[in-house]
Amino acid sequence: MNSDAAIEHQRRRLFVAQLLSFAGLFIALGLIVFVMYERSVYHDVDQTMMQQKYKLLSSQANFAIDRNPLRNGKPATNDPSPMRTTLLVFNNKGKITNQAQIGMDAYAYLQYMKLNKKYLNVKRTLNTTSGTYRTLLIKVRKSSPNRSYAGKYVMVVQNIDSQMFALKSFRQALVLTMVIFWLLALALAYWLSNRSMAPIVVAWQHQQDFVADAAHELRAPLAVIQSQQEAMLTKPHAKIIDQTEAIATSLAETKRLRQLTGDLLTIAKADSNAVQLDIQPFELNPYFTKLLRPYDDIAASQAKTFTMDLPEHGTALFDSERIHQLMVLLLDNAFKYTAAGDQVWVKITLSANDWKLVVGNSGPTISDEDKRHIFERFYRADKSRNRQTGGSGLGLSIGAWIVKAHHGKLTVTDVQPHGAEFNAKFPRVPKVL
Repeated sequence: MNSDAAIEHQRRRLFVAQLLSFAGLFIALGLIVFVMYERSVYHDVDQTMMQQKYKLLSSQANFAIDRNPLRNGKPATNDPSPMRTTLLVFNNKGKITNQAQIGMDAYAYLQYMKLNKKYLNVKRTLNTTSGTYRTLLIKVRKSSPNRSYAGKYVMVVQNIDSQMFALKSFRQALVLTMVIFWLLALALAYWLSNRSMAPIVVAWQHQQDFVADAAHELRAPLAVIQSQQEAMLTKPHAKIIDQTEAIATSLAETKRLRQLTGDLLTIAKADSNAVQLDIQPFELNPYFTKLLRPYDDIAASQAKTFTMDLPEHGTALFDSERIHQLMVLLLDNAFKYTAAGDQVWVKITLSANDWKLVVGNSGPTISDEDKRHIFERFYRADKSRNRQTGGSGLGLSIGAWIVKAHHGKLTVTDVQPHGAEFNAKFPRVPKVL
């Protein structure tokens, strides 16, 4: 599977996983809302039925007739739902005995209700041709003062057509809402999968570029060394002095190869977070004075001017080895891209919360386009940053990582009339502590 196919496969997996997650969440939410609404509807109905039950089983004798909504086929109140609650009294043979009390119209709807003793004290929902009813069957004790119910089975019947219609309407609205949310989830999952994959795609591309560039950088010195050694094999009787140039070239390429592999190892450790900083307090003036002293001789040997401006007093916390490595990278870069007569300088300033390291030179000015990419791995500008200088294209990338590891920031600015300055700003107490 190539990289594009692997990325697309991973994108589809993320899309499906997120879509299923959203769909499952919406379904669960919809079910919870519907169940809660349904329970609230039935709760009101059941509460009325339980009130009827408690009164039937109490000593109140005449309440039931007053609560019957129909008398002789006519509504007792202005209730638009006259058959909302009714009491049906059954004898032991299962025949309704209170037709006169509930009225003929109500009896016409309820006459098909059957006595089923196994549902005693059980709330039921019955769907009939005349409507939907909620029922509760009660056995009234024989000692009840109301002789109409004493020792008989009484069924509390409540018409719930309006509630069922409300549930149906709510269910339809909920299904429509779920469909809309699923469509939104589809679009959101697609957007999130692409957004989630964006850094992965970038990292994948960077990895491919890194491997390709590293292979190219390693291949160049190896090819030179191989060609020089093969040329020497064709001259088995030649003296060492005759092969001085070939030997020197091979040694130079070997040195370059060693530096490149070291840089690659540093980058790999940085990417895997395997490098742990050893933060210690250091007095800036003596530390940098000792570190920078050899560069006076280097500048003199190259007919360049080297100056340093250090604070007299002041302490900062940093990793000595990594800051030393950063200085070597920046100064090596500064000397590499300057000619005889140019200047190289180091300036360190200290404030209450941070300290700043500046390494500058009066060599060629770096273009704005190069500034945007100068800290990328293996990046070289077309003219000044080329392989003839001996660099691997990893130095500034490693330097940027060192500064970032100290929770600082590395930038590059122009120097007038020409030249460049690399500015590294560090907190005096890094957050890594």
